[in-house]
Amino acid sequence: MSDKVKSSGTGKKPGLLRRIAQPFFAGVLAVFPLALTLVVVYGLAKFVHDLLGPKSDFGRMLGSFGLQFVTSDVVAYLIGLGVALALIYLLGLLVQAGMKNRWNVLVDTLMHRVPLVSNVYDTAKKVIQMFDQKGESELKAMSPVLCHFGGEGGTAVLALMPSEQPIHMNGSAYRAVLIPTAPVPFGGALLYVPADWVKPVDFAVDGLFNVYMTMGVTSPDYLPPKPASQG
Repeated sequence: MSDKVKSSGTGKKPGLLRRIAQPFFAGVLAVFPLALTLVVVYGLAKFVHDLLGPKSDFGRMLGSFGLQFVTSDVVAYLIGLGVALALIYLLGLLVQAGMKNRWNVLVDTLMHRVPLVSNVYDTAKKVIQMFDQKGESELKAMSPVLCHFGGEGGTAVLALMPSEQPIHMNGSAYRAVLIPTAPVPFGGALLYVPADWVKPVDFAVDGLFNVYMTMGVTSPDYLPPKPASQG
């Protein structure tokens, strides 16, 4: 009799609530990557719209230019946008034709005349140079790393190291690292940590973004569960 009771207990079916919840959570997990992608894309699109859309300051400026030719606000904005894009394209042709150095000298001279503006301009210029074809070495210098806070064996944080050049403070070597936020790794914190706390990893920047965007779910795909020397 006791064997029958035990066997019936181990074979007990899940309750009605659990049977309903399991497919729901399975659906949530299945749709999560798509939903997260749409949220990020929507956020970027909204940012661009707020910055350059018809209701933005820049959009109203384009519309005021187009209203000189038409009466429709929408058509006026499209005309202004088209003229702006054409001017940017023309500037690109001139830069490719050998005017890049002259353009840079002209803009640098103008921007550096204003102290506060010059700081913002220099920062923006360095970011853009990272994505320039001639700045590929700077982009490659950015690498994912693991920061072991407190030294080897301490809390490990996956971070991005913008440069391998160390920074010396109080006689010790430090490294600048960027710690993104999950699941949208486009913000975070800039920390200066002791150089011996920072260890390289063997995957590219896209792997770091993948781990953060999945909130660590894909960590085993990039960070081995144990060292290869241990089998």
